Amino acid sequence: MDCPECSSNIDVNKKSEGICMKCGSEKTVYSCTNFHSICESCLDDVSFERIKDICISSTSINPYDILCDIFDSDSLRFHDYKHHVAVGCALIAAHRNSGFEIDISPLIDEMIKRGRKVPPGSCGLMGNCGAAVSVGTFYSIMTGTTPYSEKTWSDANLATAQSLIEMAIIGGPRCCKRNSMVALRVGSRIAIEKLGSQIVLSEMKCTDHDRNKECIKERCPFYS
Repeated sequence: MDCPECSSNIDVNKKSEGICMKCGSEKTVYSCTNFHSICESCLDDVSFERIKDICISSTSINPYDILCDIFDSDSLRFHDYKHHVAVGCALIAAHRNSGFEIDISPLIDEMIKRGRKVPPGSCGLMGNCGAAVSVGTFYSIMTGTTPYSEKTWSDANLATAQSLIEMAIIGGPRCCKRNSMVALRVGSRIAIEKLGSQIVLSEMKCTDHDRNKECIKERCPFYS
């Protein structure tokens, strides 16, 4: 992760006690090579802003391209709860770009607000992967679904459920990138069928298996 102050590298594996340069609180912080310190919550805020900027400026109708841009921006770690936001944001942006004149800024803000509430490790600790929830959240936001809705309430829950089923069939252990790609596949299909979207999802392949010690290799449909 790059430091928001000087763009030098922040080692997210090293923590210390200090004062956050963003919020001014004394707490556990990460520091860059130039000794700027930032707390985890503020560092997440910076990452979410980068995700938002990428999605707003994107012109691609392929949500996988947008997600790869997010990956390349170093906005999230390989295993990171921010995938719970990134999936839905990529779908919102691709849907907009496919011919829908919508102001996605408030929609992205709502996706960030909801998605960051899904806790890290929820895939194993709660049986509810946040990337799957991101698909249901995307559909809920795009349709204005609330707990009082009827048809779209069912569809939003089915969106999450279908994502979870496809993830579960592949099996564990965890891989945020694998589950995000499964979620994009389901989310794109639902956007086309339910929202009339012109999203085009390209073939997805992963070449990052060396970065994931839990990689299931040939059992993963995206293994390359």
